[in-house]
Amino acid sequence: MCHFLFLLPFIALLLFFLLPAGQATFISVPLFLVFVWLAWVTWKDMRRPVSTGIEGLMGEKAQVVAKTRDGAKVSLRSELWDAVSDDELTMGDTVRVTRFERMKLVVRKDVNSRG
Repeated sequence: MCHFLFLLPFIALLLFFLLPAGQATFISVPLFLVFVWLAWVTWKDMRRPVSTGIEGLMGEKAQVVAKTRDGAKVSLRSELWDAVSDDELTMGDTVRVTRFERMKLVVRKDVNSRG
């Protein structure tokens, strides 16, 4: 799809060699507008943040559902995760994921959290 995007301006230029100027302009202006629209959509899509895998969990908010001996259990995207934190966590706290370490989420208490 992206290769087609780069061909549109060349196709429009080629039209000026094959057709009279009025017809070439009539066809090349819509081609140029399609090129600009596809370039904008492609650029916007490439700038989207990662939303899958471990990278997609970074910065997400989670809810503490239980306190364990060595940390807490948190609910993140409807999944239960083991979490560790330097902060004192209580049930119901909202936390933010800072990193991932040995199948555990490292979290910190969210500043807008209750308690």
